[in-house]
Amino acid sequence: MKNDEIVLTLSQKEIMQEFYSIAPTKVIFSKSERQKLWALATKRSANLDLSELRSTCPALEHQIRKSYEEGNNIQSAVFSECAYAQTFANMLKLSLFVNCADDPNFIPLSVVRLIKSFNLVPRYVYSIKDKSRMLIQAGGCGAVDSALVTVINMAVYTIEFKEPGAKASEPDLPLYGENGKIKVTKKFLLDYPQFEAMLNEQKGLNIFNNIGHNITSFSVDSLKVAVANNYINKYANVICTEDVNGYFVMIPANQVDKWAVLEGEIRTAGRNYLKVWTPRALRRLMSQYDPVIDGTTVKLEKSKLETRKQRGGNGKVSGYKITPIFFVYAKDCEDDGTFITFDIEKVRQLKPTIASKMFFKTLKYDGVKTFYQKLF
Repeated sequence: MKNDEIVLTLSQKEIMQEFYSIAPTKVIFSKSERQKLWALATKRSANLDLSELRSTCPALEHQIRKSYEEGNNIQSAVFSECAYAQTFANMLKLSLFVNCADDPNFIPLSVVRLIKSFNLVPRYVYSIKDKSRMLIQAGGCGAVDSALVTVINMAVYTIEFKEPGAKASEPDLPLYGENGKIKVTKKFLLDYPQFEAMLNEQKGLNIFNNIGHNITSFSVDSLKVAVANNYINKYANVICTEDVNGYFVMIPANQVDKWAVLEGEIRTAGRNYLKVWTPRALRRLMSQYDPVIDGTTVKLEKSKLETRKQRGGNGKVSGYKITPIFFVYAKDCEDDGTFITFDIEKVRQLKPTIASKMFFKTLKYDGVKTFYQKLF
């Protein structure tokens, strides 16, 4: 592609010009270092020095401490988001860190109102002392990861942080019926229009005919739409990630397909679940195990079932899979060592999901900078 065919918005041009005028900077923790930190955090290891981490990446230290206090395991993606935000703050010399939970009034009201218009909820702030410029690490349903705000003229640049291999988004699909066929509703398409082209390519998809398999056959064009429109809807100007050498890189959010290999996926069994909504299908699929059924009480031979493991790497069995779609929690079972017995009303059914994914397999800082610098 020729440079004269590239189009950047004014916001993209301004933030990328500043970004690439700064010396190339490596992410404060490499991927392998983040993985080691994550392993220590999920194991509650005494070898993890939180006081040292607080001086290097205070947002990450707070996220880990918060997970300990709430008894939850921290997601590995949080490590990247915090490391990327701190790296960018270091590049911009935003040396003042504020946890919004500790100081909810730090951000000027005008800025709070501005970023709320982008559906952003402030979590952490990286600022200069006079508050004239701040990077706000944020959360929010359907929102981007952060916003860089110049307070004096209320200029705002919205930023998404993504690992080199990441999902753009992965919403739950509408529930299918006893026939297993996905029902694409008007509400879903209104909420997630970026997936319409991908779903049109999978009309008639039957979940029960694909149990244990994910659907990955999508055209390049439908994947481009899914990724690009995802960030349009989320008001993202740019995406920040890391290149093959660990350098922090910025690209326009609507030009991901120029730098990443795109993939798509319908997962027949996602992470979220509900009480069983296809009870006839459950009984039909459960019959392969020769169950003993008395009313709503079911008895199954445990050795025939796969187990679900508790998240966090401790290996503890949390449940049993009747199929990849249906499961029952171990706490809801009576276990005599050979058989498990449970109330069929306790079985849960996993929702299907759809996702678009990006993989920056060959991304290099110099290549991106050279590609865009003539536009600055």
